[in-house]
Amino acid sequence: MPTISTRSGLFTRTDARKAGFTAGQIAHRIRSGQWQVVLGPVLSLRGLVVTPRLRDLAAVLAAPAAVLSASSAARRHGIEVPDRGTWLTVRRHGHCRLAGVQVWYEDLPDADLEFVDGILITGRARTVFDCLRILDDDKADSLLDRAFQQRWITFDELVARVHDFAGRRGINHLVRLVRRTVPGARSVAERLLIGHLRGARVTGWRANFPAYDEEGLIGEIDLAFEDIQLAVEMDGRAWHSAGDRFQRDRERQNRLVAAGWKVLRYTWYDLTHRPEKVVAEIVHMVRRLSAAQGGLAA
Repeated sequence: MPTISTRSGLFTRTDARKAGFTAGQIAHRIRSGQWQVVLGPVLSLRGLVVTPRLRDLAAVLAAPAAVLSASSAARRHGIEVPDRGTWLTVRRHGHCRLAGVQVWYEDLPDADLEFVDGILITGRARTVFDCLRILDDDKADSLLDRAFQQRWITFDELVARVHDFAGRRGINHLVRLVRRTVPGARSVAERLLIGHLRGARVTGWRANFPAYDEEGLIGEIDLAFEDIQLAVEMDGRAWHSAGDRFQRDRERQNRLVAAGWKVLRYTWYDLTHRPEKVVAEIVHMVRRLSAAQGGLAA
């Protein structure tokens, strides 16, 4: 009996014919359930569980000239996104029709392409940008939060990509995203608090302020009132929740206190459900420390 070379259990009708199977034999095995259709011309043996990642591979086998994009590329990069769809990018004026596969017709620059596991996919920055295009505002904010933290994309690069995207479908969604993104504020939580402080006309703070002690750099304070040594730290929803991050945050806070800083820490719940209380506490502490500093100066 002919044998077929597979990739992760997948093979195409062309592979089957090259292995010696006739069109009739292929059709019979599909009808009998020995083989199953995964995507278009891509097949597998009966019982193979088709995951989103495997479906991505099937799309590449079905359209070898295409590039895995958006959430499909994110899965290859190890970037978690809530979308489970299959996404391909095909050159302009190309052609690709696969049931259930989302296709963009765009010419990608070489700088936005890379090979992972022998598969052509978009690079991290382009992948993040494409995912931002398809996610709703809340999920896009969370992804961008992580992307800035992990340096998958910078604010300047995001702005440049949005500028180049002007005039195309989805641009309004991306412009709103950029407007919510404040330069120097790394997380959604920080950007949200900055919005509250600006709304209350609170000034004198700096975002991502580097603090030092005798051992060297302690870390970057989310929002710092440098003159009165008040640090405002936030537990953002995307990355502060990790266990190792929790431990590092507490160690850093202890070093800040030992170096003379007063620390106020707020959670995502604080910022979204009681922002007035957060702002009031910060204003109260600023006034209290400023008054104490003035008294010492006198």
